[in-house]
Amino acid sequence: MAEPATPDQAATAPQDVSSTDNDIVVTALFRSQRLQDTPIAITALDARALEARGQASVTDIAASAPNVTIQQSSSGFGNAAAISIRGIGQYDTNFALEPGVGVYIDDVYYPTIFGSAFDLLDLSRVEILRGPQGTLAGKNSIGGAIKLYSKKPDGEGGGFVEAVYGRFNRIDLRAAANITLVPDALFVRISGALKNRDGYVTRYDYGCRNPASGYPANRSTNDCRLGTEGGQDYQGIRAALRWLAAPGLEINVIGDYSKDDSEPSASRLIAGATPFKQQFATGEKFVNYSSYVVPSVGFSAPPQSLAKSHGISGTIDYELSPHIKLTSITAYRKTTGAYSNDGDLSPAGGSLTIATQRFATFTQELRLNGSFGDVVDYTVGGYYFRGRGFLGGRNHVGTDVSADTHITVVDFVQGDNINSSSKSAFLHSVFHLADGLNASAGVRYTDEKKTYAFRRVDPVTGGPAALVGGLDGVTANPPYTNSRWDYRLNVDYRWSPDLLTYATVSTGFKGGGINPRPFTPAQAAPFQPETLTAYEIGAKSDLLDRRLRLNLSAFFNDYRAIQITTFGPYAGFPLSARPENAGRAHVKGIELETTIVPTDGFAIDGSVSYLDFKYKALTAGALAAGITRDMVNSFTPKWKASLGAQYEIASAVGTFTPRLDVNYQSSFFTNALNAATNHVSNYTIMNGRIAFRPDNSSWEAAVAVTNLANKYYYVNIFDNLTQPAGTAAGTVGRPREWSVMLKRTF
Repeated sequence: MAEPATPDQAATAPQDVSSTDNDIVVTALFRSQRLQDTPIAITALDARALEARGQASVTDIAASAPNVTIQQSSSGFGNAAAISIRGIGQYDTNFALEPGVGVYIDDVYYPTIFGSAFDLLDLSRVEILRGPQGTLAGKNSIGGAIKLYSKKPDGEGGGFVEAVYGRFNRIDLRAAANITLVPDALFVRISGALKNRDGYVTRYDYGCRNPASGYPANRSTNDCRLGTEGGQDYQGIRAALRWLAAPGLEINVIGDYSKDDSEPSASRLIAGATPFKQQFATGEKFVNYSSYVVPSVGFSAPPQSLAKSHGISGTIDYELSPHIKLTSITAYRKTTGAYSNDGDLSPAGGSLTIATQRFATFTQELRLNGSFGDVVDYTVGGYYFRGRGFLGGRNHVGTDVSADTHITVVDFVQGDNINSSSKSAFLHSVFHLADGLNASAGVRYTDEKKTYAFRRVDPVTGGPAALVGGLDGVTANPPYTNSRWDYRLNVDYRWSPDLLTYATVSTGFKGGGINPRPFTPAQAAPFQPETLTAYEIGAKSDLLDRRLRLNLSAFFNDYRAIQITTFGPYAGFPLSARPENAGRAHVKGIELETTIVPTDGFAIDGSVSYLDFKYKALTAGALAAGITRDMVNSFTPKWKASLGAQYEIASAVGTFTPRLDVNYQSSFFTNALNAATNHVSNYTIMNGRIAFRPDNSSWEAAVAVTNLANKYYYVNIFDNLTQPAGTAAGTVGRPREWSVMLKRTF
């Protein structure tokens, strides 16, 4: 472990500052600081740590972060990650709903969880901030924030090429290169990735495997295979331009494009509401009978989970004086996609959806960082967000009483437009009261608006659709509007070079919106923001000559107007699926992270967290939907723990580094209405990796195995047993997989 780096006390904008050994430099408080000098609950991983753990996707990074849950979304919500921190998050990809956890790429806010299962392409570090970031991050983030920072062009040349081959015909290719266009002035870094692998859940033709069922055999092959789910086909490229235009003036422009044309999430039918549905719940662990066809109405959909995204951002850092710096971040991003969902995983055609999505955003952030001598550091700024979304496709829901009797409940083509805007201004100050004693105060004002226009037409006639036709052409009135003040107060004290303590009280909110899935115009009503007041204390320590690191945090959250999705009668109609402000809860917990270096070359890292969620009051709507006070929010495991160890072994031919990671997560529910059919059991996953680097060589090789014990588990369950489709489907975790990697650095 290196000696402590000196914190950046000057007024500097966030930079891609290199860290030394275990001293990762973060920019969570607008300034570059060592992780151990940052008085908030934060987990940071640099590129070396990500590679050593084999973490290549956003869904991987939660494994070692306390009270952070990131799961692959069910196929009912397309290409996305369900992200939750301290029991607060979002799993629904509809643009009417806001993420509970903000995701940022190079300080640019990603406004929807659709397409959020990012590949970790060419990153310098990841920062996971726990707790409300209302006065810190670009946009209000009530539960926390995940910030991804890509490597900057550095003018030093070089790059790498990496290839991986593994089980299920996995082929990954990654590469990056630095190019100097003008010495000491203009540099570019280009990076790209390609990932392919076969699916691991097999779709079979039910009629082919069960000739006496009454369903026709649509496959003539002997094995009755229709295809697979869980396969991946991803390509992405990023180009970063860095221009040192003048002394004190730096301009960075980043453009990226990615296409993820993968299969739907790997699913298995867990339960059916009737014996008719239950017959398709095969006892085979990696099998389903999804056909993506509704024979009775001639509707079919390609099994897919497509997300295409491109964007461009420009960051200008201008040093107005030695103590004042201006930062401007301008960005445009567009994401389009299409996904299908065979809701009953059967040939009966009880539920089939094909959805198309489009979302374009423009954001502008201005920050002025400054200081008054050694007494006060401040940041004042403003943020503007504009989003334009479209949701299209076809939704069919029916009921079946036999193999040849199908009753359509609802069948419509959708074409909804969702427009949103948000404007905010913020101020954050740090007062250096005495040697080692600092006090911080921040405030933010936000004004936001969201509108929703519905389109519901019959897929055959083009006229208003049955049951929901009254919504065709309706624009929600009134629209959702909200304005709010948030604040943050913090005090921290460095008792010695080895120990920092802090205490914080902060607020945050997640914006409301319009019910996106009404059956009648009366149900197309706004829902309100949820709010949080968080109290936290923590300590960060480096002990035993910096060979033992212990970071501890404890928190109490007063969580109000909690947004959940409920089902049942609403506004005089027997069916609804709506966001509901459910009431109030108290959420408390504790988090511990540690790094231990017993001897040179040997490192142990671990974390453990506990979370207690308790409703204190429920609204009439929540009670009518069956929510009780002994239930908990979705994706809220009580316990999480991780333990990793690696040891560098020198030999005559080079260095071998074996590493083992063990990650535990206790059980959780995926619906606000807790039930056995949406209960994800606890699981422990072990991953192993052995890397080899020859002496004085630019080559590196590694062999890795994930899910070493071949644990069978679910990462998600989509439970709609209360609906006419009447099924619960689990997203199956990946089985044991091996891979080999070869990397060349130049």
